[in-house]
Amino acid sequence: MKRRLFAVVGLTLILTLLASFAALAAEKKTYEFVVITHSASIDFWVPLVKGAQDAAAMINAANPNVEVTVRHTGPRLFNVSEQRDIMENVIEAGVDGIISTLPDPTAFDEPVAQALARGIPVIATNTDAGPDNPRLAYVGQGQVAAGRALGRKLIELIGTEGKVGIGIEDLGHTALQERLQGLTEVLDQTDIEYTVLVTTADLTQGASVLESYLIANPDAKAIVNVDANTQCHGVVLRNLGLKGKVVSAGFDLVPATLNNIIDGYTVFTIDQNPYVQGFYPVLALYLYHEYDIAPGDIDSGVGIVDANNVHRVIELAEKGYR
Repeated sequence: MKRRLFAVVGLTLILTLLASFAALAAEKKTYEFVVITHSASIDFWVPLVKGAQDAAAMINAANPNVEVTVRHTGPRLFNVSEQRDIMENVIEAGVDGIISTLPDPTAFDEPVAQALARGIPVIATNTDAGPDNPRLAYVGQGQVAAGRALGRKLIELIGTEGKVGIGIEDLGHTALQERLQGLTEVLDQTDIEYTVLVTTADLTQGASVLESYLIANPDAKAIVNVDANTQCHGVVLRNLGLKGKVVSAGFDLVPATLNNIIDGYTVFTIDQNPYVQGFYPVLALYLYHEYDIAPGDIDSGVGIVDANNVHRVIELAEKGYR
């Protein structure tokens, strides 16, 4: 009789525990966050997406009652209209949060406002439309300051006079315009003669534009880019036999640029820590949903990568952090 009683009590306890676990499972919260970037096909976004996914994994490990998922989308190459369409489709799908680059000063105002009206928080990352856009916060580099850093380092290398070609992917791109502003503010304090060259996001076309500039200006001291097209400088200087004769510098840590530094074609590049630009927005969206904590702006910093630290950076890049 006692055995039967213990069996009944044991079965009751098991059923109670199972019911409790089922209740916990039923209460599990799920959040779907979407990262939208311009020129989404380029290698630059690898650490940003890894940062976002690592943040989601950390949240999930710390709280078994929460499941955060992150996916990445965007136009293959820079296209504001296409990126806006993608954002509107994401909003219609009813996600829980959007982390997006905003590479135009006005084009994303309406869709961001629409998302917020539907209860979908939006955080700008990497590229900000500016304070007039209703996004909740911006996580990314101070672009004007980054442009100034490029200018100051360039002057250390070439002095305060001579010719410089400045490549820019798109004149309407907000972050690139701000970098260009910071760079030219510094150069305008010197006797350097600079020419702004629109290279587009296509690397082959970008290389062609820069080659044409150097052929037309054989006395040029440097070519710089305010974007990831810095990676095409190696091809340009190889084709023209100008290794060590023309300074190459620019932005971002794509593999080709890092290899160009190792090979002696590019002198330095500016790092904006894209891992941070993915990691913190996911944490901010989670805190916003769970605890009503408003997101805040975060400056991801300005770092210079050259021959002194490029090998360490490559080690980290291979792991997806740089």
